[in-house]
Amino acid sequence: MDARELRLAQNETIFREINERVRDVARSHGTDSHVYSFFCECANTDCTLQVELTTADYERVRADGARFFIFPGHELPEVESIVEQHDGWSLIEKKGDAAEYARDVDPREPQGT
Repeated sequence: MDARELRLAQNETIFREINERVRDVARSHGTDSHVYSFFCECANTDCTLQVELTTADYERVRADGARFFIFPGHELPEVESIVEQHDGWSLIEKKGDAAEYARDVDPREPQGT
């Protein structure tokens, strides 16, 4: 993975870590059908857009450490693919070495897998 791909993947994983805290708060206040605002997990560190997801959708995205949700149009086709498109958000999956890195640093994945 080149330095740019690593930086982009690191940016996305930072947003994922922040959203894990948002999810913790959301879980303490509602059910899986409530909608909450999460931070766009795109590679742009200046992005302040929020994505509206149910906690059930959030958990579905988190099932794979190489997947992230972003605001539509924030994808980078050279390092990720759009898996699904929804009203107000897209589900993307990192490719190649960036996917491996994202899975390696996923707080939900056992370390070293």
